Parts: sequence; C-alpha cells; structure tokens
Amino acid sequence: MSTPPVRRRPWASLWGRVALGAVGGLVVAAVLFVAVGASLIRGQATSQATTELDRQARAVADIVSERAALALDTGQVFSTREPIGNLEELAGEGTRLYYVGLALSPGAADPFGGLPETVARDLDPDMIVRDGAQVFEFTPTGARTPTYGAAAPVLVNDRYLGAIVLTRPQGEVAAAWGSIIVPVLFAVLAGLVVAVGLVLWIIRRATRPLRDLEQAARRVAEGDLKAEVAEGGAEELDAVARSFNAMVEQLARRDRMAREFLMRVTHDLRTPLTAIRGHALALSDGVVPAEAVPRSLSAIASEATRLEVLVTDLLDLARMDADRFRVNLARIPAGDPVRAAVDALSSMATADGVHLTLQMDALPEITTDPGRVQQAIGNLIDNAIRWTPDGGTVTVSATARPDGGVTVDIDDTGPGIPPGQREEIFEPFTSAETPSGQVGAGLGLAIARSLARALGGDLTAGESPDGGARFALELPAAAPEGGDRESPSMVDGDSHTASPVRMG
Repeated sequence: MSTPPVRRRPWASLWGRVALGAVGGLVVAAVLFVAVGASLIRGQATSQATTELDRQARAVADIVSERAALALDTGQVFSTREPIGNLEELAGEGTRLYYVGLALSPGAADPFGGLPETVARDLDPDMIVRDGAQVFEFTPTGARTPTYGAAAPVLVNDRYLGAIVLTRPQGEVAAAWGSIIVPVLFAVLAGLVVAVGLVLWIIRRATRPLRDLEQAARRVAEGDLKAEVAEGGAEELDAVARSFNAMVEQLARRDRMAREFLMRVTHDLRTPLTAIRGHALALSDGVVPAEAVPRSLSAIASEATRLEVLVTDLLDLARMDADRFRVNLARIPAGDPVRAAVDALSSMATADGVHLTLQMDALPEITTDPGRVQQAIGNLIDNAIRWTPDGGTVTVSATARPDGGVTVDIDDTGPGIPPGQREEIFEPFTSAETPSGQVGAGLGLAIARSLARALGGDLTAGESPDGGARFALELPAAAPEGGDRESPSMVDGDSHTASPVRMG
C-alpha cells in the first residue's frame, strides 16, 4: 500500500518559497520605484513651478516697468497699488504678487508691498538686475511648508526702481504633481500584477520537472523500476533527470542480476543438499552396503564442502560491503601465498585439461594477510581455468615492483574480455556461460577485488599477450591496518582458504 503524499503548507514547498521570494522582490522593487519616482516627479514639479514663477515675474515686471516709464513721461500719477489686482490675475490663481522698492507715486509708504520684511531685505538688487530675476524660498511665520518666490526688476531708463515678487505656496505645487502620481501608481500596480503573474507562470514551469522527479521517485520506491523522468527543463534539471534515469536503470539491472543470482544459488544449494539427503537416507535405511559406506560418507563431506564454500563467499562479500572486514597482517615472503594458491588448484586444472604454470622472480617480503592473498589469487586462477578451453594454458606470473610491492598476473588462453565489460565483471552476481557451458554464482571476481583493495592494492582486467584475459593483482609493500573492521573468517572460526567460486 502506497503512502499518500504529505500535504504541506504552500510556503514550505520549493515552488512556494521561490514564488514568495520573487513576488516579495517585485513588491519591494515596485515600492522603491514609486518612492524614487515620486521624489523625482515632485522635484520636477517644483523645478517647473519655480521656472514658471520666474517667467511670470519677468513678464509682470516688464509690464510694470512700461507703465512706470509711461507715467513719468506723461506726468500721470502711477500707483503700485491700483494695478496689482489685474497683474495678480495675470500671474495666475494661487500666486501672490508684491512690489518691493521705491514708491512710484506719492502716498506709497510701504516699501515692502506687504512682503515679509525679512524676506524683502534678503533680496539682492544687484543679482536681480544682473540675472534678470532672483528665485528663492522661505517659510512664512506659523506655516509648516515653504513658499517659493521669484523676483524680477522694475527698470525705468535702466534705473532700478524696485522688484516684482511672485510667491506660490508649496501646497499649490503639490497639487500639481499630485495629479501626476495617481496615473503613475496605477501604471506601477498594473505592471506589478502582470510581472507577478509572469513570474508565477515561469516558476511553475521551471519546477514541473521536480514534481515529475518526485512522482517517479515514489514509483521507484513502490517497486516500479521502469519509471523515467523526461528531459526538457533547465540544464541543471535535465542533468538531474539523466542521473535519476541512469540510477533507475542501474537498479533495474541490479534487480535482474539479483534474481538471476538467486536462481543460480538456489540450484547450487539444492544440488548438494539433494545429494546429501539421498546418501543420508540411504545410510539411515541401511540400504548401503558396508563396503560402500565410506564412499557415501565421502560424498556427503564433499557436498557439504561445496555448500560451505558458497556460503562462506556470500558471507565474505556481505561483510566486505558492510565495511566489517579486518586483515590479519604478517611479514611474509611475497611468493608464499602465490605458490600455495597454484598448488591448491593444480589438480583442478589437470582435471579440466588445462596446463597451469607458475613464473615467479625473486620477490621481497611484504606485510599483508597471506590467507586473503591466497584466497584472491585462488579465485582468479579458478576463474581462468573455467574460461580456458581444453588444452589451453593458465600462467601465473609474480614480479617485484620498484616500490617494494608485488604484481601477480594471471593470464589465460580463453576468449578474453571485451573492453566494455572489464569493469562490469567485478560487480557482484555478474556471470556468463563459459565455453564449457558452466555458469557460476558471480561472486569470485567481486570478492577478489574487494580483498585486493582491503589489502591496499587493486585488481584490474585486461588482455593477455596470447589474446585471452589477464587479471593484474597489485599488492603494496605494507597493507593498511584495518583493526576497526571484523574479519568474517575469524568470526566464523574458519581459517583463510581459497574460495574457488566461478564468476563472470
């Protein structure tokens, strides 16, 4: 029964977190845009307002200058009070107009024209005449916001008589730029909605391969080893999909190999058990003649030995994979375990019609586990004998290495190993049918490589000079200590023996 997927809060998923981060970033960007945009718009509105005040002040000052010059030429009475109202209408709504300077007619006693005295005294006639205007800012008494002003000169025959001052409160300017900010906010909001929708759509499409990967992983966990993840997303996700598909393919291959191995092991176990059971029943029923009893007991012992070898190899491989393997180191002549392995399998080679030879140079002493070295070499010799046809040759060569270690090569005259399978054959449960029709359990080479690496060396496969297979076992001058791992043979009370289990 499959476990239903756990319902999580939206923000706990990758999609939710990425979406929240992206939307949050867009919102922050929109707020910053509005803040900066409002400041720029307000500054631009203020700049435009002061520029307009400057233009209006110049225009009104020119009118007043013309009127003053006409009055002086004609002798008419000209007052700065009477025409102000009309000029204020010319300046525009919300703008106040002041005349600051000399009285242009009798009775004009207010030299500041109603403008605050402190502001009027700050006006610079020289600057006004030189630049044509003076723009300034002040805060009236009791007010919280500033007022913008512009002063333009009143000139008669190039003589400075005073200045026309126009002022406009900041509130009037704010009203102007406030009408602009509303459409800007609407545009920002519309853009934010479109951007959020686009981001969510992109995130959903980008994370779809992850959802497919999750579903495929769940199917694999339920035992479906045909699940695949389609590519078509981002490069990184496609790489993950390829790795996942390769993993599932490898799992399916391992599962198939394990099933085939179980079938072979079942057969290998059933055959000696059947023989043992048959001889035991015959002995218990008394149907075996007295002179045949030793032969039946010998057959029982032989079949029991076959069972023991197979079970020991399985246990060795399992404990090596579990990292519970310890070597028993000793300082020995490197040739001793090589010679012992060849002697142990010479009779098997003779029975199979294979010529087994040993070529060994003067070898140094090395620190290693002699029993495990003999076991590894024995597995390799057994493998070579089984793959060598009748009348062929298996050659074991041992040479010294410059670093103080040794190399043991096992060459045969069999069909050899294709280059693409020279690593695959070391995987557990990998086996094929030999030229003589035998199929092993697929453990020997896996155990031999595990032993070699546990002793600090390595085992590789290649091609022999005669065209067959070559297995090169490299052993260092001193094997590493492995005291934190437990030797399977020591735990089981067995001595180190060669385990000639056919593989690959």
